[in-house]
Amino acid sequence: AEVTGHGPPLVLVPGGLTGWISWEPHAKHLSNTRTVVRAQLLSVQYGLEDRPLPPDYSTKTESRALAETLDELGLTSNLDIAAWSYGALVALDYALDHQDRVRTLTLIEPPAFWVLKASGGLDAEAQEVAETLGSFGGDISEDDLERFACAVGLCRPGQSPRALPQWPVWMRHRRSLRNCSAPLTHADDPARLRAFQHPVLLVKGTGSAQFLHQSIDALAALLPQGRVIEMPGGHAPHIVSMDRFLEQLTSFLSLEAKAA
Repeated sequence: AEVTGHGPPLVLVPGGLTGWISWEPHAKHLSNTRTVVRAQLLSVQYGLEDRPLPPDYSTKTESRALAETLDELGLTSNLDIAAWSYGALVALDYALDHQDRVRTLTLIEPPAFWVLKASGGLDAEAQEVAETLGSFGGDISEDDLERFACAVGLCRPGQSPRALPQWPVWMRHRRSLRNCSAPLTHADDPARLRAFQHPVLLVKGTGSAQFLHQSIDALAALLPQGRVIEMPGGHAPHIVSMDRFLEQLTSFLSLEAKAA
């Protein structure tokens, strides 16, 4: 993890493709008033090193690794956590396991398949996405990366992700996608969501994949203090609409600090 700035701790957990570099511009801004921790996902690091994931790898593996990192940094109370995509699923699991350590959660487009299954919301389109994600493993090809980007809403319908400026960076990180089956097999109890008494900001990106918005709606229905906002950007609203996201995040954290 990278730690910058001074002030109350803010933990940034990244998406499962490019990892912690996705939070770099946000960290520069937020570290003016916060101690910002940019975590890395194990699966992203393993992918960059072209190492196979452990046979027992799971979302819980990442959640426990995040816990170990925060323990080592001495960050065990009043944590504000903001997380994107697969990292948001990891952060949610961490928060449910350590409710006494968390002050707020901000979850951007989490692939919470387990919540959809529990709420009966896993429709044919979501199942099709799950089949696509579950097919990735071993060598990740350019075609696999393209299918992933289209499936999760990183590009507009009919647009080739290969034409996007991010494509070369995605290609360097493509082996991260060996983690794609982990969200599919992760399971939990909705009662843990109903018992979570901390504020949760749920962020949708306009034009993202339907199953991701369904996941957010299902979470909002279960979390006592969950609220939903939406902004442009497909699956990456905090990057595409960065200024607006930072404004909303800062406002959310400030309001909750006053309420506390």
